[in-house]
Amino acid sequence: DGESISLILDSTGMRFDKASHWYEKKYGKPCQNRPWRKLHLSMDLEMNIHQIEITDYEASDIGEMENLLCKEQSEMQIESVTADGAYYSKEGVERLSKKGITPVIPLPSNAVVHGSESTQWHDKVVQYIKDKGTVYAFHKKYDYGKRALVEAQISRIKRCIGSCLLTQKIETQKNEGTIIGNIINLWNSLGKCISV
Repeated sequence: DGESISLILDSTGMRFDKASHWYEKKYGKPCQNRPWRKLHLSMDLEMNIHQIEITDYEASDIGEMENLLCKEQSEMQIESVTADGAYYSKEGVERLSKKGITPVIPLPSNAVVHGSESTQWHDKVVQYIKDKGTVYAFHKKYDYGKRALVEAQISRIKRCIGSCLLTQKIETQKNEGTIIGNIINLWNSLGKCISV
């Protein structure tokens, strides 16, 4: 409804199919290992999924951040992006900051102030942590604790829908990811319990 939203990003591994057909043929014994894919998702504070990407397991989290945001930016205003340290890069947080998005992504513990025009957000956060004496001041100021919601969502997907993808090819697995997101959003539309 024209209101800005906060997005939370994370990824997890998803199994699919045993590699048994070629392994058993080559080695003459059952295969114990399973291939993996990576499920990347972006969701809001109401636990609604806005974007899901399925990639090879080697895909980096920071490399997928733009894919998780670009479709959302054209449709609505993003207020902040919260993610774990795997999504951190100086260039990435500066791009978000210049777009008016607050990047709530923890820096590496050895981060230093660079004092250049291209690292303004990085320098601001490093200086804030130095002034306060602890990274937890950054966590509290920008409400980093809300990242636990995406962990809960991943747990919900794996417990209720499954921790394995049912299809074999990457193209159909991407469609399966879209179906998973639609199922979760449908569940959310039915209402949520209030815990006291």
